[in-house]
Amino acid sequence: MKSFFLSCVMCAFLVGCISTEKVGDIQLKHTKWQLSHINGKLVVNSDISIEFIEAMQVAGNAGCNRFFGEGMVRNSSLQVSHMGMTRKLCDEHTNQQEQMLLKMLESGVPVLMIENELIFKGQPELRFRVAG
Repeated sequence: MKSFFLSCVMCAFLVGCISTEKVGDIQLKHTKWQLSHINGKLVVNSDISIEFIEAMQVAGNAGCNRFFGEGMVRNSSLQVSHMGMTRKLCDEHTNQQEQMLLKMLESGVPVLMIENELIFKGQPELRFRVAG
């Protein structure tokens, strides 16, 4: 009976963690995300991705160039410092998207996690789905 009760409590706790809107280092560690929406509009075949590795190291693809840095979440806001990136020549539209994403990460952006979706509440709003 005790083990059944403990199992129920653990399941409720895990479901609460998965569906929570608050985001911290623990929720992001060892996750990888692919851009799916910009301001509510579906993005098809986007190269933009972000991955959170050990010790909140952040890496990803900004659209054309790869980026990396040190992530930190405070008060549900993600900021990436010590950012570096490759320097490939990209088309103007892709350059604009990259600069938008990198500025958002450097200055700090409020983040939410709802089920299997990571949301950057910046301008524009970016939604990411779990990448496989």
